[in-house]
Amino acid sequence: MLIVGEKEAAEGRVSVRKHGQGDAGSFPVAEFVRMFKEEAEGMLTGQVAVQ
Repeated sequence: MLIVGEKEAAEGRVSVRKHGQGDAGSFPVAEFVRMFKEEAEGMLTGQVAVQ
């Protein structure tokens, strides 16, 4: 789940909550996109995603 409140929007960040793991932290949007792509590609290829 992504949280984008007033603070995150003003800072260009997203706060991330992962199912079953809770708060994953706050990341700049570009970094989140990179991490999301890596995890999605890992799922598609059957490789373990970097966390």
